[in-house]
Amino acid sequence: MARGVSTVLDVSVCLLLVGAAMATLAVGIPAEGRHSVDGTPNAADDSARRLAMVTAGVPASRNRTVHGTLAQQLAQAAVANASLDGDPLANDDYADAVAAETTATTDRRVAVTARWEPYPDASLRGTMTAGETPPADADVAVTRHVVETGIDAPETAPSSFPELARALAVAYVEWHFPPERTRAALVDGRTAPATADRYRVMARTLEVNVEAALTDANARRANDRLAAALAERLEADLRERYDTPRAAAEASSPDRAVVVVRRWDA
Repeated sequence: MARGVSTVLDVSVCLLLVGAAMATLAVGIPAEGRHSVDGTPNAADDSARRLAMVTAGVPASRNRTVHGTLAQQLAQAAVANASLDGDPLANDDYADAVAAETTATTDRRVAVTARWEPYPDASLRGTMTAGETPPADADVAVTRHVVETGIDAPETAPSSFPELARALAVAYVEWHFPPERTRAALVDGRTAPATADRYRVMARTLEVNVEAALTDANARRANDRLAAALAERLEADLRERYDTPRAAAEASSPDRAVVVVRRWDA
C-alpha cells in the first residue's frame, strides 16, 4: 500500500520531497485546473501557478522541516489535518505552518483552501485554509486544481466493502507511519518519544491500545491495530453511502486533494 509522503518526516523524506516536487507539477495541476469554473482564465490563476512553482521548507513540530512546492504541501497538510467524525487523528502543527508560509508567499487578497477526503463526504476528511476571507461585496475569481497527496489509491478495484475500507485505512495509516522509517524512529531515543506520542493521538481517537507494539518498536503491529480500527469505521460509512462496493471504489480518490484559490480586488 502507500509509501507516499508522511507527516513522520525525517531528513531522507525531506530530500525525497524535493525530488518529487517537479513531478507533482506535471501531473497535479491539469490544464483545466488553471482556469475558472467556466474555463476562462481569471485573476486567481497566477496565484495558483505560484503555489505550484514555489518550493519551500516548512517547519513542522519537533524540529522537523518539510520540503516541497506549496501546492504539494497544502495537499499534504490537508491530509495531516484530517479528523474522523470531527475527532483529530494527529497533533502536528504542520498545517498551521503551511498556512503561514502560503500567506507570506501570496498576495493579501488571496485565500486558499485545501480539502482532502478518501471518497465524497467521508467521515475521514481534512481541511486547511490560508489567508483572509474575501469581503462579502468583492468580485472573487476562483481557480480549482488537483494535487497529489502521496497516498496511493487501491491498485485493483476492491470486491467488497471490507476490502475497500481496509485498503483505504492501511493507505492512510502508512502515510502517517511508513513502517521501516517509523521503526527506525521508535528505536532511536531522540525520536522515539515524539513518534510514540503521534501514535497515541491516533490510537485514542480510534479507541485502540498500541502500547505493547510501541514498547517493542513494532511499527507494523501498531499500524495493523490502527488500520483495523479505522477500517471498521470506514466500512460502516461506505455501506451507508454507497449501494455497491464497485460504486464506492469508483468514487474513491485518496491520492488527490483539491486546492481552491480565491483572489479579489482591493
